[in-house]
Amino acid sequence: MNRELKRYIYIIGTVCIVFFAIAIVFKVLPWLLVGGGIAYIVLKIVRFIKGKSEEKDITNSNTSKDDYNITSDEYTNGDVIDVEYEDVDNKKD
Repeated sequence: MNRELKRYIYIIGTVCIVFFAIAIVFKVLPWLLVGGGIAYIVLKIVRFIKGKSEEKDITNSNTSKDDYNITSDEYTNGDVIDVEYEDVDNKKD
């Protein structure tokens, strides 16, 4: 085969493949956009409902301010070690 003819066949084949790929993308793209839009709306609705239910749970809980008071005895879990220290800066020899 002639070099020019072979080159034209490759160019025509490449152009056909590119147009075929573009046609497929344009047929699938609208469905992907519709599916993505529906998924986005569903996620927004689910988050809104969860947020409202969490707000309702927070307002209906019976917590008082006394629940958060912690005495010093309850704060520690083990023995407290008393460490004596000496101020080195003010130490006179």
